Amino acid sequence: MRSFFAASLTGLALVWLAACNQPAPSANGTAAPGAGPAAPAAAGPLTPDQFPHRRPGLWTQVTGMDGPPSGPGTQMCVDATSEARLSAFAQHVPGATCTPPQLVRNLDGSMNVAESCDMGANGKIVTSGVIRGDFNTSYTEVVDSQISGSSVAQMNGDHKMTVTGTWTGPCAPGQRGGDIILPGGQTHNILDDQSAPANAAGN
Repeated sequence: MRSFFAASLTGLALVWLAACNQPAPSANGTAAPGAGPAAPAAAGPLTPDQFPHRRPGLWTQVTGMDGPPSGPGTQMCVDATSEARLSAFAQHVPGATCTPPQLVRNLDGSMNVAESCDMGANGKIVTSGVIRGDFNTSYTEVVDSQISGSSVAQMNGDHKMTVTGTWTGPCAPGQRGGDIILPGGQTHNILDDQSAPANAAGN
């Protein structure tokens, strides 16, 4: 697992991509695709490969930065290959150096995630959050982050981001796993960002 929780820094990176037009940046686990919620699992620490996978298909993510989620959101095509390489809680900013994520499942089935990353010109970020959902139909993330040293000045400081993910159906013809479709129709594949060797700190 290369780093953080999917919607957290995926959502943050998409904010940068949509607002600043910069190249940017995403769920790992055990549930069978389309099989519905898995049986309750024991609370306690999780390894990255125990993190739930999203159901294959097209997911709509709506992000709220320092406010509730709003707007049309972005879409992401998910398949088994992309979920094997990404995590709904993985950050995919090329060149980022991240600490291993700390993952804990709570008694109510929610999961706590914490991580810190050095993203070069995009600054340093320390993030912690809570993820809830079945990853078959929906999930929600609430993420607190402290960002410093970003070249995008408005990103620096303390932020709270809320991301909702909703499964909307199969991917469209021609779409491939890892495709992120912005509201204007621009498509960016985050698997392409992983063509460079992964850094040692994130693996």
